[in-house]
Amino acid sequence: MQLTANKWSQRFQNASSALSVYQLDRLAEQAAELAVKADSGNLYTAFCGHFSAGKSTLVNALLGADVLPASPIPTTANVVEVRTGNPQALVTMASGEQIQFPLEDHLESVKRYCVEEANVKRVSIDYPSAFLPPKVVLLDTPGIDSTDAVHQVATESVLFLSDLVFYMMDYNHVQSELNFLFAKELQNRGKKFYLVVNQIDKHMDFELDFDSYQQSVEDAFAGWNVTPQAIFYTSMQEPNHPNNQFEELKTTLQTLFGQKT
Repeated sequence: MQLTANKWSQRFQNASSALSVYQLDRLAEQAAELAVKADSGNLYTAFCGHFSAGKSTLVNALLGADVLPASPIPTTANVVEVRTGNPQALVTMASGEQIQFPLEDHLESVKRYCVEEANVKRVSIDYPSAFLPPKVVLLDTPGIDSTDAVHQVATESVLFLSDLVFYMMDYNHVQSELNFLFAKELQNRGKKFYLVVNQIDKHMDFELDFDSYQQSVEDAFAGWNVTPQAIFYTSMQEPNHPNNQFEELKTTLQTLFGQKT
């Protein structure tokens, strides 16, 4: 039997109430968030991976605007939601207090909340982007390789909401055990996930031709029995790099957004 969104929502609300009775507060909160998601009909696409792998820069490139803080220094410290709409931001504090900003006048303030760890739970940004259709939410997350456990918890805490996951890696740190384990966990959870090897402008052909590098990446993940939907190789620093697959990634996302139902 196929359940309607309304019935899914009611089941999650019931689960949240039951979990609260047993003081399983975090699970109750997650069930409540899933109820809200079922009601909204939103598709959630998460970008996660290494610190400084370029997640925020990639999301900015997709949006066609400098909305998220991005620099060579690790930036995003909180989960940031981005959806299409009138330009505004809603910052949810750990206390539950919410602060709303018009984006035009307060973009730099909003960016500071994105990187501020203390007291901030989530930042939600609405921005009018032709790339994002209604009812699609992008999630920019902290690096999973952070030494701060709070960052990793923040990232993992939104994966249960995500319908699609794009896992980003720095060109020089693809074959690390952390990547294999995290990708394996996504696969075990039944997530539809894609791998993105970013910063391929670091590649030097005289050391190894690019086709051989690609094959080595694919073989490494296959050796862990990890089978992503696809692997993209990208560069935000050199848009005209001959091996840059940013446009293919963007087209794939747009196709997936069209299939969200």
